Parts: sequence; C-alpha cells; structure tokens
Amino acid sequence: MVDPTLNAAPAWPDPRSDEILDIISRETGVTLDKLRADATIEELGIASLDLTQAVFELETHFNVEIPVLADRPAGAGAEFTTIGQLVGHVIKTIESSHALAAQAPA
Repeated sequence: MVDPTLNAAPAWPDPRSDEILDIISRETGVTLDKLRADATIEELGIASLDLTQAVFELETHFNVEIPVLADRPAGAGAEFTTIGQLVGHVIKTIESSHALAAQAPA
C-alpha cells in the first residue's frame, strides 16, 4: 500500500500562511492545492492585475503596507517569482509591523 502523504505538499511553517494562501486563492482564482511554495506565478497563470489585487487584500486583511522589494521594483507583487517568496515577504512584513508597533510609545 502506498502512503498517501508521500505526494502531499509540505505544510507551510507559519500558521498565518493559511490566511495568506486563502486570500491569494480567492483573488487570483487559483485553487489552494496548486499554491505550493515552489509554484511560480507564471506557471500558475496569475495575471499581474490579480496579483496586485491579492497584495492589496493582504494589506487590508493584515493592516500592513507590503513594500515593493527595492532590488526588484516591478510593482505590487510582480517582483515575486514564486508563491513561497510572496508568502515569506508578507510574513516578514507582518512581523516587522508588529515589532514597530510594540516599540511605539503608549
């Protein structure tokens, strides 16, 4: 008997990943099972407008401003090659935002 978990996608390490992926899926029309860390934006056929809308929704949902990467000034989301890069950048942005909020005077 073949173990069904052998071909399963690895779990995302951060619990916020599920929320991020849900938003990306909803805004781009790509099913969750295809949103793997190594899946490229191009191979998934995500249009730049859909990706931009997903980034705006992520910003609204997490109450953060997701910065454009300085070394790849392509625009909101277009500077990412893979879903993993996008998810990682969103998580990093959330963490940075929370760290800044914790340092702010009360």
